Amino acid sequence: MKHCLNNRFTLSSDAHNLILLDCKKGKKPSRHYFPNTKQLSRFIGGLMEKESLGDSKVQLGDIHAVTLSYSSVMDKMTEKLEAYIDSIIDNDEAECLK
Repeated sequence: MKHCLNNRFTLSSDAHNLILLDCKKGKKPSRHYFPNTKQLSRFIGGLMEKESLGDSKVQLGDIHAVTLSYSSVMDKMTEKLEAYIDSIIDNDEAECLK
């Protein structure tokens, strides 16, 4: 299995692990190994969170009861990413069984 998630991350696997290839521009690709999709999605979410905080400007505004906290938004995004990765794996396994 080899699946391109975006222009930076590629997902593959071996017999025991999911492998994430991180291809940053101008750097040698790095490999990260994960035993399950939950840890993989949390790693990607945490990495993107750290990088986005360094790139953005923070403005303090009014906080309302309906405003979601930053951590809850990141948790929801991580859950969606985990479901997406699970669907990729399920589709790949279904194709192997054919």
